Amino acid sequence: MKNLLIFIICLSLHSAAFSQILSDIDEVYPLQNDFAAIKKGNQWAFINKNGEKVIDYRDDLVLTEKVNSLNEITAYPVFNDGRCLIKKIKENTVYFGYINEKGAEIIKPQFLNATNFSNGFAIVVVFFQDSIGFNEVLKIPVMSNKMEEYVINPSGERVKYLYNPKNYISAKYKNKAPAVESKFIAPHLVATKNKNNKWEIHQF
Repeated sequence: MKNLLIFIICLSLHSAAFSQILSDIDEVYPLQNDFAAIKKGNQWAFINKNGEKVIDYRDDLVLTEKVNSLNEITAYPVFNDGRCLIKKIKENTVYFGYINEKGAEIIKPQFLNATNFSNGFAIVVVFFQDSIGFNEVLKIPVMSNKMEEYVINPSGERVKYLYNPKNYISAKYKNKAPAVESKFIAPHLVATKNKNNKWEIHQF
């Protein structure tokens, strides 16, 4: 009887050592910045280094393309500087924002496009309207739709204007985002294209 009890205890310990934490996962990606992305159906979640789910499955996470060791392109959500990109579609327009490491919306979706954070900053495309005149017949102002690029910090504050306003035609970007043309080239250096399609380097 004693030997049987010892056997049952050992079997239980062995099973516990190899216990299953999560199941029915369609895709799993490597740990990055203390989080690993997992996919079930069309939704994504995050687990920590202990295999615990820290952000539940949701369908608004933005995928980032990565090249794996086999030189294959994969795409999954990532955390950088404590922020992960999310998106929402309103009236056929895609807006981008960010969540924090608890899954809370820390910067609401408001940008026409946005990059992942890098060294504490991200680049975003902002929509604005510019008055170009007044319609005397209809008695309404004539507006021009524009978009500009800015560098922001993790709180969503604009820290650098990138001097490249462009026309925004909503029909052209229906259910898709305009490209982010600026890019970081060093921790506090950003390159952006001007209206002559030439590169300019800015420090911030």
